[in-house]
Amino acid sequence: MSFSMDSWLWKIALVVAIVGVREFVRLLSPKDVQGETHENSRWAVETLDSAAIAIGLVLFIIQPFLLQAFYIPSGSMEDTLQVRDRLLVSKLIYRLRNPRFQDVVVFRVPPAALNANTPPGTDFIKRCIGTPGDIVYVQDRQLYRIPAGSDRVEKIQEKYTKWSEDGRPSYDMKISGGVVYSREYDLPGQPGVWAVNGMAQPEDQQQIITDAKPEAVPAGKLLMLGDHRNNSNDGHVWGFVPRENVVGKAIFVFWPPNRLSLIDKLSQLNDSQAIRTASVTAQ
Repeated sequence: MSFSMDSWLWKIALVVAIVGVREFVRLLSPKDVQGETHENSRWAVETLDSAAIAIGLVLFIIQPFLLQAFYIPSGSMEDTLQVRDRLLVSKLIYRLRNPRFQDVVVFRVPPAALNANTPPGTDFIKRCIGTPGDIVYVQDRQLYRIPAGSDRVEKIQEKYTKWSEDGRPSYDMKISGGVVYSREYDLPGQPGVWAVNGMAQPEDQQQIITDAKPEAVPAGKLLMLGDHRNNSNDGHVWGFVPRENVVGKAIFVFWPPNRLSLIDKLSQLNDSQAIRTASVTAQ
């Protein structure tokens, strides 16, 4: 059996161990003439009591239901989040509401993204680009969005995105028939073939996919993309994230000290600037 911070057995064992040490200290502590525990030993026992209560609160209330710390191991969210950043994630907020467009979200990896390097139970962090009913698509680095219930096409100014020049320069993405298709550009202005989870679609389907109008994110699903767009294993490759896989909303970088900041500030999000409405036709 593997133990982790999310293992209830591990949590119980830790608290029991602290309580056990407390009893060990109390029983073996020297006593004064009245049979009372010596003052130094009493201080140690009280300290262990406080530690058990504090750790119990963190492990059984704060971490499962309120806040959890996470570590960033890769560059898929650069430049918003850097490798080795440590951040706090609110688990409570999505118990009260659903993820919203442009939230930075932690979620359990969906089945389609599992591979030798990504076992079940792995947590990913990406930006929510599509919520149920939204029509979202990418054309050569540019994200377009038709919010659920609207017929207005929004050309999104994504200040938080990064496109590195050492990989493929761009990609297109669209939803059709409940499937996320993407095609990477081999060279600027030269898109490749449409694929699903890295598998090229049949040649006779390529033009059909190209001509298909973008469709909406299905009910109960979310579309997540990394901010480092051409260096991210995300929804443009493997598709949607089920709503029930959502862990929480990333809210604050607390380490290293020079990175101390709210995630929205690092994203340079401003409600008056994040979206530019454009008169364009969905492709």
